[in-house]
Amino acid sequence: MNDATAGSGRSTYFAPAERDDEATLQQKRREFLTNRLAVTLLDAIPDLAAVLNTRRQIIAVNRRLLETLGIEAPERIVGLRPGELIECANCKHAPGGCGTGRECRVCGAANAILEAIETRGSATRECRIRTERGEDGGALDLEVQATSFCVDGAELVMLAMRDISAEKRRSVLERAFFHDILNVAGGLQGVAELLSYGEEDPQTEAEYIEDLRRMSQQIVDEIVAHRQLLAAERGELELDMTPVSVRELVGSVAELYRHHSVAEGRSLVVAECPDIELLTDPTLLRRVLGNLIKNALEAVGKGQTVTVSVSRADGSVRFSVHNPGAIPEQVAQQIFQRSFSTKGGSGRGIGTHSVKLLAENYLGGEVSFTSTETEGTVFVVEIPE
Repeated sequence: MNDATAGSGRSTYFAPAERDDEATLQQKRREFLTNRLAVTLLDAIPDLAAVLNTRRQIIAVNRRLLETLGIEAPERIVGLRPGELIECANCKHAPGGCGTGRECRVCGAANAILEAIETRGSATRECRIRTERGEDGGALDLEVQATSFCVDGAELVMLAMRDISAEKRRSVLERAFFHDILNVAGGLQGVAELLSYGEEDPQTEAEYIEDLRRMSQQIVDEIVAHRQLLAAERGELELDMTPVSVRELVGSVAELYRHHSVAEGRSLVVAECPDIELLTDPTLLRRVLGNLIKNALEAVGKGQTVTVSVSRADGSVRFSVHNPGAIPEQVAQQIFQRSFSTKGGSGRGIGTHSVKLLAENYLGGEVSFTSTETEGTVFVVEIPE
């Protein structure tokens, strides 16, 4: 699409950044609102719906959208773009607002609108959005339909948005839960069968029993993790702030994942970890680090190494998890979205979303990552001291 520049900085990485001025917007709004049939049809749409101009700006919305978002003065949202209306987190990084950021290239809503404008037809997409709104853990899944139409000679776009967040969340959580539980339960069954054959060597038998204990604990941990995530997305998770030794906490998490099935044939190293005492919720911090380590181990091939390190930085404790692989740009643009997975259709799409949700919304920290072919991938979690 348009790669225009404005001044010294780029104005867009994807869709055109230009907007109609206020006078033009208000004229188009008046023309639309005077067409009673068009307004009646807009309000008859059962989903959230908005009428856009060809520069993707809002001209009018239906009652359902006003009621759902709690908007009392609809004239105040005229001229906004859809992502700006629903507070998409990517808008603040986009040089020209909604549709102009790097992440917008993979946005279902932006692509549906642009296709409808270009073809003067209709387009339907699924759209995953991280929002600044607190509801649903800041994750929103929409089915978006954009349709080009004309009113009194003016070209417009009807945008209908159906919230499918609940069904997506249920699908993702169920897939993740059964995948993780079945993995550990399969290992548990295998060790139990070995023990049933009888083992003359007491040391080997003791190792099997320790494996049973460890795998049983993993099952309990997985159940607790999913219960915590559900509570976090509902805004109901309560913190248990406790002084903890960072070195001991990181060491225990690393030891757990060295024996996890995802670490088979791979190395997990704690490179640097000063002895710091941190006031935090240790259960949530373990969950955050565990997800990052697990994701990193799943991302690398056998024989490769995942490295964990800890340092102090500007009043925060910085936890870093590095793996030698690189994340493709299209994947990187969607990395924290709840229902997006790097593993394709069978993936779980929950690890990085839960990391960001727990670390930022509950532990008061910040999550970021960098990824290049030469340096590999590093996820960083900074938790304030």
